[in-house]
Amino acid sequence: MGECKVKSFRAKWSDWKISWRWTTGGKSTIVLPVEFTLELEPGSTKADCTFVQKKRGRMQYDNTKADVFPTWIADGDIGENIWWDGTRMARTGKGEWDSSGTKATFQDEPGLQKATGRLYMGDADGGSGYFDFWTFVSDRASSKIIAEIHWSMRIDVPNPGSGGSWWSYSDQK
Repeated sequence: MGECKVKSFRAKWSDWKISWRWTTGGKSTIVLPVEFTLELEPGSTKADCTFVQKKRGRMQYDNTKADVFPTWIADGDIGENIWWDGTRMARTGKGEWDSSGTKATFQDEPGLQKATGRLYMGDADGGSGYFDFWTFVSDRASSKIIAEIHWSMRIDVPNPGSGGSWWSYSDQK
């Protein structure tokens, strides 16, 4: 096994996808599509690398108790939370490698889907902060992080279709 070496790692955010409920009992969706592109240095192979996304913050919808993630946790179900583990692509990251095995794309659409009540994603304490994501590529053998992007989003919509706010931020250079 070689060493994971990254030539380029970028994220691109699309416009928010929003569908407000218009009838009693209707459902609302607000998600922020993002696509990650990864290109490896010559000599490095996809078997040398892993691709992971973690999350932290507070999420509440359908007027239910909030899901709170006060520390970084894997973004995905057990067994699907490492988007690329060096041998297998998880369903969570919706990714694919090109035929050379040196370029990959991964997609995500975080947010709230088919909800009937208030929509909220923000800091773990319920204040004015963001729901955070940490997306990174690491060396499979050493677990050393090779490339990373920290990004955040906030959704605060008390009554879908009648105001509220949503925005995002990234440290991508």
